[in-house]
Amino acid sequence: MKLEKEILGCFRAGVIVIDMSGTVIYRNEIAKKILGGNLVDVGGNLRSSSAENAFHRSLLESLELQYLPARMESVLPGREGGTRRMIGFTLSELKDGRNNRTGICAFFKDLTHIEMAEENKDLDERLRLLGQMAAGLAHEIRNPITSIGVHCGLLRMRCQDDKQIASSLSHIESETGKVESIIRECLNFVRPAVLEPSTVSMTQMLERLVSDMGKMYPKIKFSLHIETTDPINAEVDEVKLEQALRNIIVNAAQACKSDEGHVTVSARLSKGFWDLDPKEKKRETALKFDAGEQEYFILISIKDNGVGIPENVKDKIFVPFFTTKKGGTGIGLPIVQKIINAHKGVLDIVSEPEKGTEFIIKIPLRSSSNA
Repeated sequence: MKLEKEILGCFRAGVIVIDMSGTVIYRNEIAKKILGGNLVDVGGNLRSSSAENAFHRSLLESLELQYLPARMESVLPGREGGTRRMIGFTLSELKDGRNNRTGICAFFKDLTHIEMAEENKDLDERLRLLGQMAAGLAHEIRNPITSIGVHCGLLRMRCQDDKQIASSLSHIESETGKVESIIRECLNFVRPAVLEPSTVSMTQMLERLVSDMGKMYPKIKFSLHIETTDPINAEVDEVKLEQALRNIIVNAAQACKSDEGHVTVSARLSKGFWDLDPKEKKRETALKFDAGEQEYFILISIKDNGVGIPENVKDKIFVPFFTTKKGGTGIGLPIVQKIINAHKGVLDIVSEPEKGTEFIIKIPLRSSSNA
């Protein structure tokens, strides 16, 4: 039995075994790492969490099936409203000496990174096609816009003494300028994000951003928390990433009530694409068996105590040209998402109306070209 447990412990997949009552009778260390805050340890029963946990519910329902499905997928709920994760798993029966089923054994892996990679690949292809279309449209629109500008200039020269016509011409020039600005931002959005990575001190970047934002919004309180004393150096495109973080911090500041606004920026290192439960962090390096080579990430949180994002708006904030701001273009957050995706990272949002919003950025410390 000891040898069997050592073999299961070496698996690069999570293993969890439940008896017919739904009680966990075995799990390996990788299962603990993948499930994190969703872990029900040995001796616990999955029925207590099956209402909100589709993975646990699938395991319990499988106890009643005569033939187990070959492969299944479930979504794990995120901690405290955080990012949900995709779990892929296979099931097998646990039987006694009389060939009677005594439980279910699940072998599973976290497929979230794979799912997001596929989504990013699809997004890149859609942006490429959209870029081709936008470039053609921009060319066709700019020609008449240029012509309008030339004729406005000619009319202004001929009607210098007519204040009413001059006012109308100024309005026309202002509106065509807005069209040109929108075209420019649209082209910036659909063009591929070509990165020029270099080794950057993320601590210095965040300190610079918080300092700049404090000067720009003096009525807002800004706090910076770096949860490590070690230097955090990452291979990123400094200009583009700083642009993305600045955009999020500006949005956070603008969402606050000026007299009591507070924006907190924090950063820490993470081993693996998804965190373990905070209680398990100290044990992470003590795992006897490791599931392959680990990749290190920096996790940056930008949290405000502002008005929050309404539920009917949350799914639209990354849609190009959707905006709730007067005079906004709706390009800012889609460009942020594009920059984070180009760094092979992910952008997550936790928001509650009237309580604030938290943007969570997760980026690998090494660029993909050097990985």
